[in-house]
Amino acid sequence: MSKFSDANFRKQLSTIFIRLAEKIEQDEQFAQWIFEGINFSKGKNSQGKRAVQMEVKSVVSEAIPLPDIFTIISTEGPEGLKEHLNTYEVEILIDIVLNNGLDPVRKVRKRKTKKKIITYIVDVISKQMSKGNTFLDKG
Repeated sequence: MSKFSDANFRKQLSTIFIRLAEKIEQDEQFAQWIFEGINFSKGKNSQGKRAVQMEVKSVVSEAIPLPDIFTIISTEGPEGLKEHLNTYEVEILIDIVLNNGLDPVRKVRKRKTKKKIITYIVDVISKQMSKGNTFLDKG
């Protein structure tokens, strides 16, 4: 009989996880220590089964404040946004995509060239802005 079929063991294990979660919420340094170096993404393990892992936010975006791309495109237009984004490195561009929820399918992470990522950001933001403009009063 395995330990996991024992209800008392499962209850103790769940208590440990609850306490761990509380500690992570309360102590930022502890949370950083726990998540340091962990890359959570979907992939396949050595046996060919799907393995689900967590994804930790990039440290790059914590050091550099990310621009408000919606404000930039509304004031400077798509070309102004392209020029502004061109000043950033690929890692920061990916952080901009992730922090703004522009890549639910996670395809952008595979793109390596700056031009492709910038084009993706501008296209997605332009589409979102045009959808929002349909509700504005034009009269």
